[in-house]
Amino acid sequence: MKNLWQYLVLVMLFPAISLAQETDNLPDSLRFTITKDYRPVARDARKILPQPEVKHDTAALKEVDYTVIPKTKELTYEAEPLQAAQLSNEPLAKLYNGFVKAGFGNYTMPFFEASFGSLRSKKYQAGFFARYHASFAKLNKVREFGFTDAGIRGFGKYFMKDHVLKGALEYDVDENYYYGWDLNDVTFDNASAVAKDSLHQVFHHVGLDLDLTAMDKGKKPHILNEAGLRYSYTRGNFQGQEHYAALSTGVAFRIKKETMFIRTAFDYWNLEQASRQTNNLVWGLQPTFRAERERWAIDLGVDFSLDVNDTTTKVLLFPILDFHYFLVKDMLRFYIGAKGGVTRNGLRSISQVNPYFHTDQELSNTWERLNVYAGFKGSIIKGLGFDVSIAEVINGQQMFFVNDTSRGLGHRFITEYHDTRITWLKGAMSYQWKNKLEVVAEAEYRWFVMPTDSIKPWHESPFRFTFSGNYNLKDKFIFKAAISAYGPRVARDFTTDSLGVTSMTPVTLKGYADASIGVEYRYKKWLGAFVDFRNIAALRYDIWKQYQSQRFSFIAGLHFSF
Repeated sequence: MKNLWQYLVLVMLFPAISLAQETDNLPDSLRFTITKDYRPVARDARKILPQPEVKHDTAALKEVDYTVIPKTKELTYEAEPLQAAQLSNEPLAKLYNGFVKAGFGNYTMPFFEASFGSLRSKKYQAGFFARYHASFAKLNKVREFGFTDAGIRGFGKYFMKDHVLKGALEYDVDENYYYGWDLNDVTFDNASAVAKDSLHQVFHHVGLDLDLTAMDKGKKPHILNEAGLRYSYTRGNFQGQEHYAALSTGVAFRIKKETMFIRTAFDYWNLEQASRQTNNLVWGLQPTFRAERERWAIDLGVDFSLDVNDTTTKVLLFPILDFHYFLVKDMLRFYIGAKGGVTRNGLRSISQVNPYFHTDQELSNTWERLNVYAGFKGSIIKGLGFDVSIAEVINGQQMFFVNDTSRGLGHRFITEYHDTRITWLKGAMSYQWKNKLEVVAEAEYRWFVMPTDSIKPWHESPFRFTFSGNYNLKDKFIFKAAISAYGPRVARDFTTDSLGVTSMTPVTLKGYADASIGVEYRYKKWLGAFVDFRNIAALRYDIWKQYQSQRFSFIAGLHFSF
């Protein structure tokens, strides 16, 4: 360390020593001596940093653009591995070929149902169903109060490559008694046995249906879209019988992405009555254009019909419009449409509505000239569905029933035909929870506009409400309930004043609500018991004028599966 300092001192003194040696060697003429006070002067230091300069009195701040960079939280997800599943040949649920249900109730009321059908098959399905429900009661121990509703129906399906062939053969018996008369109006004795027979009506019906329908596979439609052949024969007491035959066919083909349907049908009726024989042919041609997209679909066409009777031919034209649009996909849709058609009023169709009508009278068809409707349909929450709509209906020759007082008793009904205009408000709601609870409720209200104030919508209730529901408790108990409610109706009657003048007087029939409940107990899958209680409020209301219903009734019995 000491040597290092010595070295540094020598380096610093070396130039001075060298300069002193050089000056010592100069001649005296070049030597001079300066005498002056020593004043050390420090040189001005110049800084490296620039000097600040003020150019303006005020300084403008720059606009700063702040941008927030979003920070995405890192999510990590690890899928849990699924356990390997081992497939096994698990047996399908056992199916039974058929069942038998039999019971008995008050009003001397036997009940029987039976069904038998084929099991699982990819090629065909066949079976039959039979029923028998009767009552042998009497009203006031004199008037036959009972009925018989029996029938058997065999059916079959055969699945072809592109079509389904269906067939059905049925036989029905509907027996009723004209009990709507007053004991004070007539008495029966041995001499009036023929008159007693006139109070008994039986309708026999035989029907045959054959249908060929194309299966919708979401591909190009088949040219032959449908074909059908039908025949039926209906016969009642008092020399009334009706033959019915129908042939229909329809084709379908593509027009770019849309589909065109053309359908035609021939319906023929031959009605033989005690005093007349009539023939009626209705021919219809319906070309319909269909377009479908993801959220909407429309059917647009026209129904051209000919209603041909023995002496008259009527040309009719009806619209075909059916449009819907999903406001919320697969949940809520709005629909609007227009339609019309011909309704046949014959022996078979009328007997299904009012079995107490007089079969020997002139009958006419009804024309629904225009039915314009709109509504909303959908399912807001799982299992809950609804349908609300309003319609304006214009009918020509709508059929109404009035009591036939020409023979004094008024226990039979004849038909009247009037042009009507109806504003129709409908609502329906259904709810299903798994396989345990199912509820359906429907209500409607109709405003009738008749040709004159003296004509009423005879026996037609403006208000109607129906409810049905069932609850499955652990597949052991099945509880059922049903309600049918109708508002007041108006029936036609006649009164005679003190001067002997007879005039038509409307009579109001009170509204009613018929409630029923039932319980089914399943002891085993193949064995169980049931009981049904009907009209539990024991109301005596008029189904038709002069025709009171049965009060409280019940049926109890057993059912078997095999």
